Amino acid sequence: MLESLTTSAQQYFSVVVSASLKYLILAFLTYYVSVVLYGIRWKLVLRGVGRDAPLHELVKAILASIFMNNVTPMSRSGGELLRMAWVSKKANIPTGVSAVSIVYERILETIPIFALFLVGMMYFSSGEPLPFVILGIAGVVLIWIKWDAFVRLSLRVFRTPVTDEEMRKITALRSMHSLNMAAVMLSSTVWLLDVVRLKLIALAFGLNLAWSFIAVISIANLLFGLLAFTPGGVGIIEGGLVGTLTYFGIPMALAVSITLLERFVSYVASSLVGLAVLLTSGGVEIWKALKSQ
Repeated sequence: MLESLTTSAQQYFSVVVSASLKYLILAFLTYYVSVVLYGIRWKLVLRGVGRDAPLHELVKAILASIFMNNVTPMSRSGGELLRMAWVSKKANIPTGVSAVSIVYERILETIPIFALFLVGMMYFSSGEPLPFVILGIAGVVLIWIKWDAFVRLSLRVFRTPVTDEEMRKITALRSMHSLNMAAVMLSSTVWLLDVVRLKLIALAFGLNLAWSFIAVISIANLLFGLLAFTPGGVGIIEGGLVGTLTYFGIPMALAVSITLLERFVSYVASSLVGLAVLLTSGGVEIWKALKSQ
């Protein structure tokens, strides 16, 4: 795995040095601003269930989880478990509560993802994609209505019991409108920054792509990441993005360059930062304790 990461890093670095430094710095900035916003959103959700954790610990947990996601098979398989164990160790938050807080974050993310999907659909059609709108809204509403059942299912998956009092607070999250609004706004900002990062990376090579087209690429990037079974989606995400870009008429050389620079920011550099956090903040001990359970 380390040899593969080293080879990929060398390949990506050769592309990075040919890109505009200004846009590269801005792309990095958007990525790590997103990480901080994820930490703020997580903190809000934890407060909603009567728990709290220092923002810097939440950000470190997210950074370390990014590294773990990048080196373990299947998307987010190891990172989310590390996040749960991290706040349990550092902030004395029950694993059941942290598990549900993470699941709740993902539910709130469906709204901006759906909006991004609609923007992407506008690239293909000038009319309103009504069937997709109805299907998307129905899916979000179903999850919302069946929130209690979804919570209990997630607790079974993570094998994390909670007390009756904790369960009451967890199920009450749905009625906290101000919290939900703030969390959705943060999620929307993160996804907007995702699109902005891809735009900046394209600009780093002198290519000014339409925003709706960038939304399509962002959705494709998300889908490839979810479907990937290799650590960090190595090979699958790169091939998928290059294929998507060339399918829409981007020259092969530019498609490869954009893909490699995007993966340098979101995979290679983020893995190195996450590894540094893991090694310097007690994350190795947390991961070992998690694996021993």
